[in-house]
Amino acid sequence: MNPIKVRKLKSLFVLSLSSLTTAIGLFWLVFILSDVIVHGVQAINLDLFLNDPVALGAEGGGLRNAFVGQLLIIVAATSIGVPLGLLGGIFLAEYVRGTKYAHLISMLADIMVSVPSIVIGTFAYAMLVKPFGVFNGWAGSIALAIIMIPVILRTTEEMLKLVPTALREAAFALGASRFQVAFQVVFKAAINGILTGVLLAIARVSGETAPLLFTSFNNNFFSLDMNGPISSLTVTIYQYAMGPYKEWHRQAWAASLIIMLVILLITIIARLAFKKDYKY
Repeated sequence: MNPIKVRKLKSLFVLSLSSLTTAIGLFWLVFILSDVIVHGVQAINLDLFLNDPVALGAEGGGLRNAFVGQLLIIVAATSIGVPLGLLGGIFLAEYVRGTKYAHLISMLADIMVSVPSIVIGTFAYAMLVKPFGVFNGWAGSIALAIIMIPVILRTTEEMLKLVPTALREAAFALGASRFQVAFQVVFKAAINGILTGVLLAIARVSGETAPLLFTSFNNNFFSLDMNGPISSLTVTIYQYAMGPYKEWHRQAWAASLIIMLVILLITIIARLAFKKDYKY
C-alpha cells in the first residue's frame, strides 16, 4: 500500500478516536452539569442563604452557617496558600533555576499534587487537631492551603520559564535588580498563566470534603469562631446527601449548584480583569 495512504489512514483513525473520546467526555460533563442545574434550581430561594438549619426532618431552614463557614475557610486557605505558592514558584524559576535543588522541589511538588486529599486531611488532623483536642477551622484552612501550594508553585514556575530570557537581559541592562526583574518584569509578563494556576487551585479546594471532615469537622449552628468546629458547604452537602430526608437532598443539590456557579463567576471575573496581554 502507498505509504502516503497509510499515513492518511493512521491520521484518520487517530483523529476519529480523539473525537470519540472528546465526545464521551463532553457528554458526561454536560450530563453532570445539567443534572446539578435541574435539581439545584428547584431548591434555591432566599431562605437558603438567610436561615440556619432547622430541626432534623423539619421543613424549611437554610444553609447560612455553611455558606459563611465555607467562605471563611477558603479565604483563610487562599491567604496562606497563594503567597507561599507564588513565592516558591518565583524562587525556583528565577533564583535556583536548573539546579538539583530546584529539580528536587519541582519533583516533590508534582508528587504532592497527586496525593489524595484524605491523606493531607489525616496529616492535618494529626498535627493540628489531635494535639489541641478540638476540631477547628484553622486546621481545615491549612489542610486546603497544603493542597493549593504545589499546584500554584508548579504553575508559577512553568509560566515564568516561558518568559524569554531576552526580557530579563533587557531589564538587567537598564540597571534593574534581580528582585525588580523577577517581580516587576517577569511576573507581570506571566500573570495570565499564573492566575490560571491560582484559579485552578482555588477551584480544586473549593470542592474538597475529606480534609475538612478531619479538621474543621462541621457545625449545625452559625459560628464565626475558627478556633472551634465550623460548618462548611462541602461537608454539609456530604451529610445531607447521605441523610434520609428529602429536604436535605434538595438543599444539597442547591448548595452544589451554588459552588459550581461561584467558581464559574470567579473564573470569568478574573479573566476579564487580567485580559491584558503583556508584549515581550
